[in-house]
Amino acid sequence: MTGFEEPILTLRLPVLLDWEQNRPGGCRCLCAIFHRLPGATGCTTAAEPGLLLRVETPAETSGPLPVCIGCYTALAPLCV
Repeated sequence: MTGFEEPILTLRLPVLLDWEQNRPGGCRCLCAIFHRLPGATGCTTAAEPGLLLRVETPAETSGPLPVCIGCYTALAPLCV
């Protein structure tokens, strides 16, 4: 971490992707879908405290979801 709080990323999507954020086994982010990786599933890297993502759709907005540094970095260019 850089010693200061990173901004909460906001990703706008047409529908809300539902991943099990509280399930053990990593940050569970689905950003691999954006990279069109074969067999893309939820990320298994541990979430990094303070790295948060909010998913916004026309119908609803998620709460801040913790993600790992790799997912945070990969999603940052796609966020507003």
